[in-house]
Amino acid sequence: MKAMTVAAIITSMAATTITQAQTYQWQDDLCDMQGEFDNKKYSAKQIENSHFILNNLTSVQLNSFSSPIYPSDLNRVSTTDTTNLNKKYESRKRKVEQLEVVPQAQTYKRELLKSIEAEYVHDKLTILAYLDPIQAMRLSPPMCKQYLAPFFKDETAVQNKWQEFVEEQIQEQTLFSNNGGKYSRNLTTERYQSQKASDPENYAKINLLTYGFSNCVNDQIYHTDSEKVFANYNRLNKTIFGKSLTMVCEEP
Repeated sequence: MKAMTVAAIITSMAATTITQAQTYQWQDDLCDMQGEFDNKKYSAKQIENSHFILNNLTSVQLNSFSSPIYPSDLNRVSTTDTTNLNKKYESRKRKVEQLEVVPQAQTYKRELLKSIEAEYVHDKLTILAYLDPIQAMRLSPPMCKQYLAPFFKDETAVQNKWQEFVEEQIQEQTLFSNNGGKYSRNLTTERYQSQKASDPENYAKINLLTYGFSNCVNDQIYHTDSEKVFANYNRLNKTIFGKSLTMVCEEP
């Protein structure tokens, strides 16, 4: 009787050990991967959600508003853009908040929520810049107010700021040019002169708000480091799967 009891216990222990090791498979654009994980510590869904979090840390999350780039786009900006942005923001935020992830991915989940919030602020301020400049002025980062300020003066101030912005673009492009920025200067100057000749008031607004203000706000908000995200992705997989992790990749 004792022998049977011991055998039963050993069989039970073996079954428990087996059920702890579960294979998980996934793929990205180039690789097929798989590894074994302890299903007493994590679930396959938690791993899937954790990968989703990390994969989205370097992706656009809301993508509900496109800034005007042509004068014909200006009349399309409306309060509907704000409504759609708010809905997309709340939906995306709620989805991420509800995701169950492995304990080691909680930090990355917070980072994704922070990225969603930053993207929302950026898009909201860009819409306000066109629809409610006073509110945009109140809420924008201090160094970005310079692109809004001329619109509270007169058209001459707007045109002067546009010209100043074009010169700043040329100087910046020169730093990354091999020929002293000659090509960039000619291209940017020709575009500026063409826009100024065809529709100076609307193109000034587009350049100062879409390219000046919006890009300035983008520089001030939170962004994740793609190299750090990649390193964290590999670190997380190593933690979950250990030496069982295998990868088969196609040539890029």
